[in-house]
Amino acid sequence: MPTELPLATQRIVDFQRPPVAETALGVVFAPLAGWSVLHFGLLWERFRELYPETEIKTAGGPGEVRFTATEGIDFSALPIKAMFIDRSGNQLVQIQRNAFIRNWRQTEQSVEYEHYENVRPLFQRDWKTFCGFLDSEELGQVEVVQCEVTYINHLVRGKEWQTFDDVSRIFRIWAGANVDSLSASQMVSFVTVFELPEKAGTLQVVLQPGLRKRDAKEIIQFSLTATGKPADSSSAEILKWLDLGHVAVVSSFRDLTTPEMHGHWGIK
Repeated sequence: MPTELPLATQRIVDFQRPPVAETALGVVFAPLAGWSVLHFGLLWERFRELYPETEIKTAGGPGEVRFTATEGIDFSALPIKAMFIDRSGNQLVQIQRNAFIRNWRQTEQSVEYEHYENVRPLFQRDWKTFCGFLDSEELGQVEVVQCEVTYINHLVRGKEWQTFDDVSRIFRIWAGANVDSLSASQMVSFVTVFELPEKAGTLQVVLQPGLRKRDAKEIIQFSLTATGKPADSSSAEILKWLDLGHVAVVSSFRDLTTPEMHGHWGIK
């Protein structure tokens, strides 16, 4: 882990062929008391020109269905997530009763990685639209619980690795093991959590095998998520923390992986 966090909007490290498959800039806040499922549709009208496609999915966390005094069912507490998606399928906004997430994701039609300095102003624009909607609907201001920066990387069998024993060639923190009584590794996974400098939050590193949904290729998914609470709930402090989280994620990606992989990804 780096001991200091440099200016966040500059490129800490640059690769020609980074394995990044998805990025997310998120704000988690106290649940909006007046929010209902009807607000998703009203909010989409604000985003519809830029994000004409939609998906409605269940969000994380247990749902609660309550019977009202008139014996109807109250769905207001159900964990619902609305996704507003642009025409390319690469850019999307996810809205929950207690979260706002701005994603870039790789698709079959467009695989080129979108750098943070390009995504940050899009987050800023869309967050402003969301906050403006809350104000106009008198839903109150958000009370931020934490901010998150996530980078999801796909390491493909046949490119970065052939067998799980190759993990030690990819990650500096994985030495591997030569045990005479055992055969080759059949699966590798780990979770590691670091504290960020100046106790600004934490960085969670997760390694797990899987199949990539869009093409069924076997991958090792390498995810880095920085989380922490900004100084206050203002947009300025949210952006400041996201900048910090971005630096932590990108510099840790560099520091946790090997020079051999840096060459494979075309470090500049």
